[in-house]
Amino acid sequence: MIYPWLQPALDQWHHQLAANRQPQALIVEGQQGIGKVAMTRAIVAELLCRAPNPEPCGACQSCRIYRSGQHPDLVTVAPEKNLIKVADIRSLVKFFMSTAHSAPHKVAVIEQADTMNNAAANALLKILEEPPVGSLLILQTDRIHHLLPTIRSRCVQLKLHACPEQYPAIKQWLQQYNAHPSSDQLERLWVLSPGLPLRIKTMLEGDVTILLEDHLNQILDYFTDQQSVVSVSQYLEQHVEQDHWSLLQAILLHWLKIDHEAEQTHTSWPHGLQAWLFKHTSANLLVLNLCQLINTIMVNLNNQTKTRLLIESMLVQIKQTDAKLK
Repeated sequence: MIYPWLQPALDQWHHQLAANRQPQALIVEGQQGIGKVAMTRAIVAELLCRAPNPEPCGACQSCRIYRSGQHPDLVTVAPEKNLIKVADIRSLVKFFMSTAHSAPHKVAVIEQADTMNNAAANALLKILEEPPVGSLLILQTDRIHHLLPTIRSRCVQLKLHACPEQYPAIKQWLQQYNAHPSSDQLERLWVLSPGLPLRIKTMLEGDVTILLEDHLNQILDYFTDQQSVVSVSQYLEQHVEQDHWSLLQAILLHWLKIDHEAEQTHTSWPHGLQAWLFKHTSANLLVLNLCQLINTIMVNLNNQTKTRLLIESMLVQIKQTDAKLK
């Protein structure tokens, strides 16, 4: 079974096959957390099956071999140390030259295809210029514009995404996990990763909403004179993980977005800090300044001695700006 939000893209692929328009090269693109690996596996399983309808039958010899993870008509190229080298791509030429063993097609998958160096990309281009008959080359990427334009132009592109209309189905799917998370919790995570259900699932498993609420509470406590700058900056330095800073920034930008929208979104992350920030007539400036200061902190996170000072500086600057705006 494919993830519910990917079914429209899989249907699109099935229509293409039904119209005898199977490409010889396919780019599966989408952000991290959308399900590129799952979609690729679904396509590969169908292509290796001897009797797809259009899903794989699961009973033929080729399907059984595929489930074992050792199918001779499938090869996967993955980056090593975030790099795909020319030798990795040249190995595909030898693979495609041999005849298929048990499947109707030979399939090669290049994971994170955007990590190919120039030599590897040019070697792939030569394969695409004279694609082997009865084969399919699948490129996975979340950075399609890092691929050569000449490679993109020779491939059919299958873009994966989840639209807001699919939110109820995604919500139902997510509620199967993590002890049935609440609707509020899911809405908050949708704010952070709109349309990326697998990323939301990972954050559910890490109790990210609880941690971020704690971080926001601490910041608000300082701005409302409930805690000192020393105690709050110490807490933030010790408890805010590296990726949490970018998530806090995403919440701030979401508040800024909904403040400018006439219609209310079906997802939100309400918090007292939001009310405190947007009580000002120059709230936009205040929020953007806060986001910029968070950027400075993220850039300097590896410098432990400086992080604490940067956090203190951020808090003090925002509070001083608040005083000027009153």
